[in-house]
Formats: sequence, structure tokens, C-alpha cells
Amino acid sequence: MRYRLEDPIFTRLFESVERMPFESGSLLISSASVEERSQYPAGWDAGSAGVTVMEVVGKDASTIAVEIGGTRIEAGLRSERAILDLLTRKEVATYYLNITGLPHHVWGPLLRGLRTLRMQCFVLYVEPGDYRRSPAPTESTIFDLSERIKGISPIPGFASLAARDDDDALFVPLLGFEGARLAFLLEAVQPKAANIWPVVGVPGFRAEYPFYAFLGNGMPLKDSRAWSNVCFARANCPFSLYQVLIGIAAHNPDRRIKIAPIGTKPHALGAVLYCLDYPITTELVYDHPVRKPERTRGASRVCLYDLGLLPPVRRQRREALSAT
Repeated sequence: MRYRLEDPIFTRLFESVERMPFESGSLLISSASVEERSQYPAGWDAGSAGVTVMEVVGKDASTIAVEIGGTRIEAGLRSERAILDLLTRKEVATYYLNITGLPHHVWGPLLRGLRTLRMQCFVLYVEPGDYRRSPAPTESTIFDLSERIKGISPIPGFASLAARDDDDALFVPLLGFEGARLAFLLEAVQPKAANIWPVVGVPGFRAEYPFYAFLGNGMPLKDSRAWSNVCFARANCPFSLYQVLIGIAAHNPDRRIKIAPIGTKPHALGAVLYCLDYPITTELVYDHPVRKPERTRGASRVCLYDLGLLPPVRRQRREALSAT
């Protein structure tokens, strides 16, 4: 079952975490980084909100370490069984996954496990107050966000068995501000110019951000002429991006889609959800950037995404809502 245009978009915005209506007896999976927005406000007590916290305290390319109830547990990110055992260690009815401080290669496998369990799940994301400006800005480096790119490799649990040399596949880069990342991926993937369908976050977290996205990616968009296929999806809404991907697929039947989540994390969330629903025809292409420690300043709105209203959990979730 597809997410349809007539369905509502299940994104809610809050001024802060304290204003969010956490469900009692739930489990919050989270991790704090040096970015201010990944840290909860002083005085906020998860226990008073009826929430148990599973804190990701360590991670590498293939393993995470979490703490829950004073116990430290390690799990392999490439092992679906290990992820499922981790998620079911405590019996809960509702999960909250805070992706703000987690890299894609960590929250992706966790989300895959939650969708496999078919449990009620919310995803949290805190928008940044501002991005760190480059000390020597150019058209393609307006912001100082990444130190380097590690290179293309699968996100754990999302390796594609399909041929990677599919010359007729569509390439859908979800654009951020870093034109160097788009140029690197275009060189690596080598898509046909007519098959490049970039997505820009409109409206952005702030009104000027879409213009920065076009400016930062201007050279590769111009050189590939991909600007003529640009699509738009709300920068903070994974469901908006999901629907754009549905539209691109509908206009290009019988084509595989390679999605590069190099823009906003909500767009990356939408790409992962789409890939989970269409694994045969979809591949995630990710370059694994090494982020600058303090690439953002401050915190803005808290986005809450209700994944329980999507298949395969939608029916029982709607029944629960109608009963209240």
C-alpha cells in the first residue's frame, strides 16, 4: 500500500522537547553530540514524562553501544537479529527515535528494525538554529559543514543486490548546501543527464535556505543540466519527500532509483522509508561525510513524525486513535 496524496502529512512541530506529548511507558532512543540541538534542555526529566531512555554512547562503522537502566549493551549494525534483540530488550508499546544526534549509518538500521517489529514509532528531529558559516565562503562552500568524505558504501542493512552499473537508473540527489558532495556523487555514479532528478527542500528550515542550496550546488547542476528536473519537498518533512519519490517513480516506470541522501536529515528519513517499502527498485547511495564537530549553532523547532500512521502499522494505529 502506498502513501497517497489524499492522506494527511503526519509531521507535527513543537517549540521544544518539553512541550511534546510523550506517551507513558515509551522508550526513547537518542544520542547527544557536541551540537547543542542534540542535547535536551536542562531540567527536562524523561522519567517524569513516563519515558525510558536508551542512550547511544558509542559507535563505529559497524557497531553501536547503548546504555539503558545502567546496563551497557553492544550490537552489530549489520545484524538484523542483534538490532531486534536490542529493541525488544524492554517491553514497550511506543518507541521514539531521536535522529538529531545520530549519523545515518546508526539510525537507519534502528529504523529498519522498528519497521520490522511493526511497532508504534515516532521519529524526532530538532532543526538547527543556524549553520556554521565558512570562514572563506565561495559559491559552493557557503557553510562549513564537513571535513571530508569517506566514500560511497552501503548504510548497514541497506546493501543492494541489484547491479550497480544500471545505465538507465534514475539518480535522485537530495540536495543540501555542499556542492562538492553532489559533484563527487555525480562523478562516482555517472548517471545519464536526463536521469538526474535533484530534490531541493522548499520551504526550507529558513526562508533563505533553498537559495543557498541552489547556489551551493550551482556548478554541478549547471554542468549536468540537472536543474531542469529539480523537484521540491518540504525540508523538514519526510512524508513530503516520500511523495515526491512516488511521483518520480510514476513518471519513470520500470526504472530503478538511486537516492543520495545528502541534504536534510528529514529528507534522508523519507528516503529510507521509501527504500524500505520499495527495496527491489531502490538503492541508497551515501558518501559518509565526516562532519565538523560544531557545524550548527543553537536549536529551533522540534519535528515529530508519526510513523505509526503509515503501513504496515497504519490500521491498528488509526483504530487506537479513534477509540480515544
